[in-house]
Amino acid sequence: MVETNVPEATAKLQAIVQDYRTDVAGRKVFRGCPAEYSKAVWAVRKAVQQGKVKPKDLLRPKAHWHPDFSVDLADNLEQHNVKFAIAIFSKLAEHTAAGRPVIWITPVGPMGHYPIIAELMNRVGVADPTLIHTFAMDEWADENGGPVSRRDFPYMTTFRHDMAEQFYGLMAPEATIPARNRSFAAGKGLLAYERKIDKLLAQGAGVIFTGGVGKIGHIMFWESTYGVRLGKRLSEKVLWVRGAPLTYGTIDQNETTSSASAPVPAFANTIGLGLFTKLRAYGRRKPGRVHAFFGLDNDEEPLKWQRFIAQCMLAMETADPSFAASYVPTMAGRAIIVRSHVEKNFAVASK
Repeated sequence: MVETNVPEATAKLQAIVQDYRTDVAGRKVFRGCPAEYSKAVWAVRKAVQQGKVKPKDLLRPKAHWHPDFSVDLADNLEQHNVKFAIAIFSKLAEHTAAGRPVIWITPVGPMGHYPIIAELMNRVGVADPTLIHTFAMDEWADENGGPVSRRDFPYMTTFRHDMAEQFYGLMAPEATIPARNRSFAAGKGLLAYERKIDKLLAQGAGVIFTGGVGKIGHIMFWESTYGVRLGKRLSEKVLWVRGAPLTYGTIDQNETTSSASAPVPAFANTIGLGLFTKLRAYGRRKPGRVHAFFGLDNDEEPLKWQRFIAQCMLAMETADPSFAASYVPTMAGRAIIVRSHVEKNFAVASK
């Protein structure tokens, strides 16, 4: 059963699960749903697909962009990871030097920047790593928000495990972020996020919201279908979703990148679009405290779709909850994108 902090939203998201259950071996099972978009998003996707959006149009600041948002083009994947790492580490150092706690929203994808940040923590360090509080963006789940079945998915690792391998486990004891400051979205972990974050905001925390963009245009696991079903008003109230139903595109993306094409769960736990807008509002009250850094890193297989998604994100003329990536420019910060994503015109020839 889907669970959110907003009962009305819970019912609408649970309806997605009911609408797309299929018969499997005599029982009704959810195996994913189509990606739905608003008319405005469909129009942008079509324009990009047909090569009608030029590079200069992509880089032109839009009305909904934050004045301190910019696009940072990297020459290649390696430079992308370095730029991403330095942007995050610089803010960690800035906030801790000022003696304030830091809320850092951490994704598992992209991950190439994490070993670089770990090395910077070890070699350069920050004023006080105990001031850093990390919040995992999402996690695989069953349809009730609980742990995935090890019988069905014995090869799936948790995001806690992935972060330990790629980041936490690479830091020296004196440089590391304390285990007590690391929050994870597995099981009922999401239920404590609001209380913990509110406490840190009351202390004047800095905020670093980091992430990537999914194949259907999501940030976190905020699927496009949620934005259509909930609309803007409800979407911007949802702080978290447990047992979030995933789209076919997201499932396909993660089967390609995470499990060598073996099946992945059709559900996840995730922070909601409402948490992004809540932290954005805090940043408006406290200029300079809140930054978003999002990366689109690779145009080689199996991530070639990132060029299309990057161009759709930058072509949007407004923030639309059915294309969550369009919210990224509404916060101060940067989208760090491999140059070819933006400078090469996109067009799909019919076959």
